Amino acid sequence: MTNSLVFFGASWCRPCKATYPIADRVASAMGGELEYVDVETYDTRANDVTAVPTLRVYDEYGDVIAEHRGGATEAQIRALFA
Repeated sequence: MTNSLVFFGASWCRPCKATYPIADRVASAMGGELEYVDVETYDTRANDVTAVPTLRVYDEYGDVIAEHRGGATEAQIRALFA
């Protein structure tokens, strides 16, 4: 997996808690790692996140190439890499 998957969430977010393990499993299955960014802490990538959870795929240049907002199924997360 040359692209990276970043999960924007919050500790109080119930859909985040449900979606995170699925996203982690998909990232591992695709040979990558999932990066978690808490939207309540400072991270410049979280500046324009308007919903949690938000999953973004970044290319090797740091550009967003795919995004999903809200809870997601395994199929929806895998589709981000298609």
